[in-house]
Amino acid sequence: MQRHSPHLTSAVAAVVGSLPGFTLPFAAALLSPHQSDLLLLALSVGITPSIIVSSAVELTTVAEYGRLLGLGRGPAPSALRAFHLRVLRFGALLTALVVPALVAAYSSRSPDPRELLVLVGAVAATPVVAAVASTMSGECIARGAPVTPIAVQAMRSLVPAVVLVTCPGAPMVLVAAMLPVGEAVRATVLGVSARRLRARQAGESTGALAPHGLIAQSLSSGVTQLGPAVDRSFLSASGAGAVSSYEMSDRLMYAASQFFSMTFIYRRVAVWARLPTMGGAQARGLLRGDARNLGGLTLVLTAGAVAGCLVALTSGLLPPDWRTGFWWGALVMISLPAHLFNVVGTRMLVIGRRPRPMLWIAVATALLNAALDALFFWLLGPVGVIVATVLVRWTMAGVYLRLLRTIVPATIGRDLG
Repeated sequence: MQRHSPHLTSAVAAVVGSLPGFTLPFAAALLSPHQSDLLLLALSVGITPSIIVSSAVELTTVAEYGRLLGLGRGPAPSALRAFHLRVLRFGALLTALVVPALVAAYSSRSPDPRELLVLVGAVAATPVVAAVASTMSGECIARGAPVTPIAVQAMRSLVPAVVLVTCPGAPMVLVAAMLPVGEAVRATVLGVSARRLRARQAGESTGALAPHGLIAQSLSSGVTQLGPAVDRSFLSASGAGAVSSYEMSDRLMYAASQFFSMTFIYRRVAVWARLPTMGGAQARGLLRGDARNLGGLTLVLTAGAVAGCLVALTSGLLPPDWRTGFWWGALVMISLPAHLFNVVGTRMLVIGRRPRPMLWIAVATALLNAALDALFFWLLGPVGVIVATVLVRWTMAGVYLRLLRTIVPATIGRDLG
């Protein structure tokens, strides 16, 4: 029997995994514009720190496992337990810092701050659960089995979306509480997968796992998330429906980005994590081939995504409440190549154990985003926030390009242990 292509398997898993997160804001559109804005704003308070935790923990786990597996070793059981405990403490601390800050920022401009606070209470535990799930996800990816992490990566959004669609009259606090429930389901599935992989790939277990650069990565990711927080802050004062349209455009962009990342980049990260153990010629050939293939695929995806949004707009089939979201989605898709290059750039910095520049890049990104938000919101109104996002992503792609020209060659063939 002919085996399926790994990329085809990953593509199918990416579609399955991205669908819940993609559909959530559209399911929320079944509510009134005011309720939709309020619910999505509250859910973002749980999702934003979860993204910070997940990206930092997962990438650190992949990088550290990649080094050990490249040397034919695995982590000792005691080292694995210590690593998981540190990650759990990290998730709890970050939640305690980020959630109150977001609540203060959003409630100050929300027309209903009390209800927002109640909804946030229902989602507040999500980042802690995400920390646990992301260690398992990173281990599966590093061990060469990314399909399960890809397929369940948006599980946290599945249950709220299902409740919204199947129980239109459900209290919003119940819908919000389903966010950590979905994350717990994701953690359970990934835990089972990771244990099976360990048993199947059993070998010498003497290595140590160090969460190298975890704090720097989380600070970088946290500062980067200030951009969307500032975006939502501007839009929350722009009238009912603005936040919902923003979330729709973001999810359209997210769907395209996640499809590409999960189908192509995830499989390459486990290979890039072994660059320190490769010879120069082998590594340079691998990177040139990846740049050529990934770059070409990115351009094709961007053209298709922009065209898809425009076709949907001209079809006459979209509900009126969706039209602004798709128009903004077509606009923000112009930044997709820059965004994907920045995704690759962050992974290369972590693999090279050079996470500190990520923090300075994040600070510059947040400041530039806030300045351009203010400028273009004043000039163009709410759509100016989308224009600012496009300009910021392309600017920072240039910064990453300059930085990686130095860091990547220094990583190849170098023992960083």
